Amino acid sequence: MAKTELKIKARKLRSLGKSIKGIAKELDVSQGTISLWCRDVKLTQDQINELERHARDPFYGKRLENSLKQQRLRQEKTQFLLEAGVKDIGLLSKRELFIAGSALYWAEGFKKESQAGFCNSDPVMIKFFIKWLIDCFGYEKANIRLRVGINEYFENRTKEIENYWSNLLGIPLNYFQKPFYQKVKQKKVYQNESDYHGVIRIRIRKSSDFLRKIKGFIEGFNQNMAG
Repeated sequence: MAKTELKIKARKLRSLGKSIKGIAKELDVSQGTISLWCRDVKLTQDQINELERHARDPFYGKRLENSLKQQRLRQEKTQFLLEAGVKDIGLLSKRELFIAGSALYWAEGFKKESQAGFCNSDPVMIKFFIKWLIDCFGYEKANIRLRVGINEYFENRTKEIENYWSNLLGIPLNYFQKPFYQKVKQKKVYQNESDYHGVIRIRIRKSSDFLRKIKGFIEGFNQNMAG
């Protein structure tokens, strides 16, 4: 582009309230030259105020580029650490599955009831618990009974929620017991209501002896911490 054309374009951009630095970058011309070309271009007070605001704005110009760069670096670091964590866990042996599942039961399982059971809303955790039952103790899905707990606001979605858990876990709906509706004093606002699936309560039939043994697993953890 000829020098005259650049000057005309620079003055036009300046009249629109663009900064000297921004014009220089856009036209690939030094800031000193742009300043000289545009020294007699008058800016409105609003344009001056806007330029001053940009000067204070941490997300403007180069600072925005730096901010985006840091954001990208954080995302890359997060992904790297995520993949490293997955690699550290690796493929669980049966023994490792047994230990992990026992610790999970210690945290979330029923300990004061007559039958073994578990309650959570995390689909992956629920699937892990059922895998623990089947792979480590030989339980079958026929030994499992499920019950969904639902905020009363979502009562009209009961069948949808039960179907969600049934499909996810591969357990027929006839193994589900009557749902429980949680009463609330005021409506809770969810960011995405379609993602709400309540909580699922799992009970293992005829499992009183199994529960006694689980308490032994927990005591084993306690004894490992002694001393």
